Order: sequence, then structure tokens, then C-alpha cells
Amino acid sequence: MKIGIHGINLNNKKKKVLSNLIKIINKNKIDILYSKRLSKNLGIKNIKTYNKTNITKLDFIISFGGDGTLLETVTHIENTGKHILGINIGKLGFLSTDVYNKFEILLHDIIQKKFSTDKRSLVNLNTTSKKIKKNYALNEISIIKKDSSSMIKIHCHINDRFLCTYWADGLIIATPTGSTGYSLSCGGPILTPDTNNLIITPISPHNLGLRSLVVSDKSIIKLIVESQGIDFLVSMDSRSFTCRDEEELIITKSNFKIYLIQPNNFDFFDTLRNKLHWGYDFRN
Repeated sequence: MKIGIHGINLNNKKKKVLSNLIKIINKNKIDILYSKRLSKNLGIKNIKTYNKTNITKLDFIISFGGDGTLLETVTHIENTGKHILGINIGKLGFLSTDVYNKFEILLHDIIQKKFSTDKRSLVNLNTTSKKIKKNYALNEISIIKKDSSSMIKIHCHINDRFLCTYWADGLIIATPTGSTGYSLSCGGPILTPDTNNLIITPISPHNLGLRSLVVSDKSIIKLIVESQGIDFLVSMDSRSFTCRDEEELIITKSNFKIYLIQPNNFDFFDTLRNKLHWGYDFRN
């Protein structure tokens, strides 16, 4: 078996945790390839790394960190179909799992093919003015104003039918996976990962009557942005670029999925209850 490991800016404490995981992997006689960014962070010379050519030979990739690390791992595997095991050592961690203290048991189960696979859909972005590399997102595509004072106007069409014009600080198009991210903090609903929908959530809209809208993920969402001659930002998860006034953006469901390795006892509702403290009474 051959696996990859990716991590971002690990401090000494997290490096010690990773070192323990690596010892467990080596004990199982599994070959390890590191991401280039992690290899630089670890500062180990002559370390094996993975790239676009040899990544197809990996059985799966460990994302060691938080949700941000996992989102970056997605850009490494793209549409190769390689599975990701997210190990959470970050803060909230909806995507990655709090299993590093049970890693030996989990690794044994993976070797024995005793795990479940969570299929996650993505969204794609196309523009009229430029071709974007890595034009997909697992969580959300966001349109955000750059100027600190002026709102932007976003004309939204769904399947060539006009929905409305958003006067706002921005707009979020989120997947079910991204429903627990930026969209949630802006008042959007939570969707279970297997829901075939997208969420359109305004960011600080001028019209208080505007609320999040859930649409089918088969929808073609067209956005025309007016920013009064000022550039605005378009972000895809953690990657962003600048767009010009009156840019036309087309957002659709991606034609490939991301596969997350989950322990057999994984339950999304457990995650919601524990991470968001649903039903807990903190008065006593």
C-alpha cells in the first residue's frame, strides 16, 4: 500500500502528533509520499513527495490538519478519484474527523477495507473573460466586494430565468458540504451531504427580505456583477482572484465528486450535535 500525506504550516506540537502517526504507518509497512508543501514544513531532506504524475499510484491521501487543509488537498487530487482521509487537529472540523487518537485502529480498518465512503459534490465556475485553472470548489464559490464601503449589484438568473438583483456585500453559492461553512455564518440553512441541492446566500443584503434560497444542483446559475467600476473578488474555497465590473459568471455542479474516507460508525448528525452543541444545556 502507498499513501500520501498533506499538511499546512504545522507547529512543533502538531509535528509531534504527525510523527506518531508516521510511526504507526511505517509499522504497517506502508510507503509514504508527502506533499511538497508539507515536506518543506518538515524540513527533511531527500523525502519522497507526490505530484501530478505519481499521485494516481497512491491508495489514498491523509489530510492532516483542519477543514482548510482538506480543501487544499482536494486541489491535489482533482478528478483522479483518490480518497481522502481527513484527520482533524484544527478547530471546528466539519470535513475532517477527530480520529487521530484512534488512528491505529482506523488504519487497520482501512487496510481491511472496513470503512465507509462519503461522496461529496462540487461546483464549477466559468467566466466570460478568462479561463480559470482549478475552477471548482468543494465548499462554495463566493462573490465579494473589495471596496470597504460600496455594495455591489449581482443580477442572478437560474436556468435563464431572472431571479432577482442582490444589493449586498456579496453572494455565496454553496454545496451541501459548504452549508456548514461561510453560508451558515451568513444565515444559510444546513443540508445533509447527500442532498442534491445548491444554496444561494446573500452576504449582508441591503434588502432585509432577501433570504437564502435552496435550488436543484442541476441548475445553471448565471451571475452578472456590477461593482461601479471597482474590481471585486471571486473565491473558490480558499483560492481567489479579481474580476472586473459587469463580469458574467456561470456556476454549475461539477462533473466529478470527492470521496472522503469515514469510520464505519461515522454519523453526520453526531457531528452537528457535537460541533454545534445542539441540545446541550450550559446553564448548569
